Formats: sequence, C-alpha cells, structure tokens
Amino acid sequence: MKAMVAVSAVVALGLAAGCSSGGGVPSGSGGSGRPGGGRGEGKDSGETVRVLSPAQLRHVELGPREVPGFLIERASALAAGGGRPRTDSEPCRPLVDALGSQPSPAPAASVVNTFAKAREDQHFEGLLGMIRVSTYGRDGASATVDGLRSAARACAHGFRMRTGEGEQQKFESVRALPAPELGEDAVAYRLENATDRAPSLITVVRSGSTLSMFFATSLSDPDGVEIPPELVRAQVAKVERAEKKAPTVPPPPSTPGPGEGGEAGDSVG
Repeated sequence: MKAMVAVSAVVALGLAAGCSSGGGVPSGSGGSGRPGGGRGEGKDSGETVRVLSPAQLRHVELGPREVPGFLIERASALAAGGGRPRTDSEPCRPLVDALGSQPSPAPAASVVNTFAKAREDQHFEGLLGMIRVSTYGRDGASATVDGLRSAARACAHGFRMRTGEGEQQKFESVRALPAPELGEDAVAYRLENATDRAPSLITVVRSGSTLSMFFATSLSDPDGVEIPPELVRAQVAKVERAEKKAPTVPPPPSTPGPGEGGEAGDSVG
C-alpha cells in the first residue's frame, strides 16, 4: 500500500483506535524509559523558557523519508476528528481532550503529521500513527503533561467518551508504560479500547514549552503495537534543535490563561 493510502486510512479511522485512544512505548519494545508512566513528575521550572514561532514549528516536522522504515505525511488538524470529545467522567477529561483535535489547554500553534510503518517497497505493515507537535506561550505544556498524569491515575479502570463526531468509545483500562528518557518530562500510556478491540497508545514528551505527542494503533497486530522509539527520538531531537534558536520569554505563571491559541494543523504560517 502506498504512503497516501496508508495515511488516508489513519484519517479515516480518525485514529478512533489510535488518536481517539492512547498509550506509549511498551515494555520490551526497545524504548528506554522508567516504569510508572512518566518521569519529571512535580518538576516546576521557574526559569525563562524558549517558545517556537509558528514558522519555526513548521520546520520541526519530520520529512516523508526522514526516519527509515516510516511513511510520514502532513495531515489536517482535523485528522484526530472534528469537534471536542465528550465524557461524563470529569477526572478523565485531560485524556479525552488529548485524543481530540482541540487540546486543552489550547496550544499557541500545532503541526500534525501521520506515520505508517512500511517495508522498502512501501507496502503498509499495519502500524498507524499520528504526531502532533504543539508550542505553548505560557505553562500549557507542563499543565498538559500533569493533567494526563492525574487522569491516567484516576481512570486506570477505564472510561467512556464520545468523539467529536458522536461515536461512542469505551476504554477498559489505562495502563502506565515506561516513558522515554527524553526531554524535561515525559509520560506514556496504553488504553485498551473495548469498542474497536485494539489497544491505543500515547506518548508525550515535553521539551521546554513544546510538546511532542505520539498516538498509535495497529489493527492487524494488537499485541505488537508500539510507538517506535526511533520515531520519538528523531522528532524530539528536531524540536530541541529548534528550541535552541528560539527567543526566550519570562517564566510562565502558575496557571494557563484563557484564549491562548488553538490547533493550527496544516494552517500554521
């Protein structure tokens, strides 16, 4: 299957079994990380931060062939589904928001790409995923990671949600996975999707005021699904190289302010 077909499959799924789902680097997958779903917990940065501009953010996207073995393509901001997902379980709200196309707190700007694992002949191998890189002008990046960590604990036994399109989703459990030893903070989780009968993974790495978020699923190999460590390393490295050139801003306040921005997808200038 060619790259565009694989990416179209991701968007058609709305990552309902992947981006309307979550997880991380499973144990035994080759990713390095500490057990417990995260690291850097409680880390409070009072120092100045570097914020990527929309133009700089566009340059951190991985190219179509930048990571060998993967087909990477730019996606619309709505690739994760339109509208804001809903849930009756308020403690699970950070997880639900992360799985939709309108994250909260809202980033100043985002770029979204899909990835699919493929052989050298470009035939699709079943692993589908999405990468969302978002930059925040205040403390939204750290607030997002803290919210995911709290929600995963509160919702370990699962939760129900409705996607922005109105599709019902039921997750049987949320399990913490080893987080990558990258960035200043990172979390990783596996959600068991009872609706689609496929696990969904999410890994989030915070580098200063920028989040690299990875979502994945595999309909053909649920037991072997992973968020590839080499893909995570490549994306985070590119973000951190760009951050070294970004202007510094004063320390963020303790809570994010309203109207910070929004998901830009492929419309970032």
